[in-house]
Amino acid sequence: MNKNQDRYALPANPALRARMEKQKARREAARANRSVDFTPRYLLRSLVLAFLVGLFAFSLQWSGGPSAAFLAGGLALAVVIGLAVVIRILQKRAAARR
Repeated sequence: MNKNQDRYALPANPALRARMEKQKARREAARANRSVDFTPRYLLRSLVLAFLVGLFAFSLQWSGGPSAAFLAGGLALAVVIGLAVVIRILQKRAAARR
């Protein structure tokens, strides 16, 4: 975008305007079809995040001994997985209200 160009002004070119409207319609259709289920992508991303947070907690508690490290890592893992499940359930409920 140019420095002194009004970003909210409609484009002068009809072909450019049509392309912008087509992109807007495509974005709205994609937003309407967005899945809030427990997809494999969401599950994998949540598990990887939980593993990394658990590993971080494990490494922070290692100086306290292995039992404290395993406990902290497992607890952090469980909290992150629980948050991921709760967030997805809340997203499903919010999508159902629309």
